[in-house]
Amino acid sequence: MITISKRVEYSIELMSFLTKTGDIAVSLMEISKKTGLPYRFLGQVAIDLRKGGIVEGREGKMGGYVLTKGWKDKNLYDLLTALGENKGMVKCLASGEICKRQEGCKMRNIWQKLEMNFLNDLKKIKLNEI
Repeated sequence: MITISKRVEYSIELMSFLTKTGDIAVSLMEISKKTGLPYRFLGQVAIDLRKGGIVEGREGKMGGYVLTKGWKDKNLYDLLTALGENKGMVKCLASGEICKRQEGCKMRNIWQKLEMNFLNDLKKIKLNEI
């Protein structure tokens, strides 16, 4: 079964919190206190989301994090990619390696089809729908 990592779960909670603050930057410490999410882990997630163009960090006295102007155009696939969580469902699809059993494998085409459908579904879900 596919599982959702804590990185993905916490990033969605972080984004959900930021949707309520509008254009007001909020520090990670404040977010941590109000959500109960671990501060250090939030810091790691925020860095990845910033690199992925989902949040922006503002410096200074009134600094903190806000959602970028284009965050609503992003989808779950973009989120997973920003977090480095966009991996193949099975090892042979994730690694790009040639599997020893590839020639006689009856499942590879099924895994590829499932993965492609899953990725397409992730791309259909906009972050503002979460």
